[in-house]
Amino acid sequence: MKAEFVNAFLDPALNIWKKELGTDLAFDHAEGAKGGAFTTEDMTAIIGVTGQLKGNVFYEFNQETALAVASAMCAEQFTEMTELGLSALGELANMITGNATIALSAADYVCDISPPVILARGASVTVVDPQIRAYFNSPLGGMSIRVGLSEVKD
Repeated sequence: MKAEFVNAFLDPALNIWKKELGTDLAFDHAEGAKGGAFTTEDMTAIIGVTGQLKGNVFYEFNQETALAVASAMCAEQFTEMTELGLSALGELANMITGNATIALSAADYVCDISPPVILARGASVTVVDPQIRAYFNSPLGGMSIRVGLSEVKD
């Protein structure tokens, strides 16, 4: 996987987080991961990517961060996750991915995205393509983004 595919998500993550949640998000580090099985964090929003790139993007949160993010997005205090809170996590992932696909399109990788799917309580997922996982920190807690995209060959 090309670094430019992951880099397209970094600025949108920082900008959308600040705009929607009113607090800063800082990139911590990234690490490569092989394809295969892994267990997600407590709450994970998955968005599929199709077009000139294919694959999935996973937005992972622990329970405390997920509740803090949902509370900030909805201007309502969540002590347990609700459908509204899950929708807020999905919308955050959708906005970041949408902005990333605009950056990818500018680099001649035209893509479409699927609606977000939310996995709760640490699901087991198997992926074929290698991923790069970027870690972020904020006053609301940490988030990671797993990007697993590959070029579609004609």
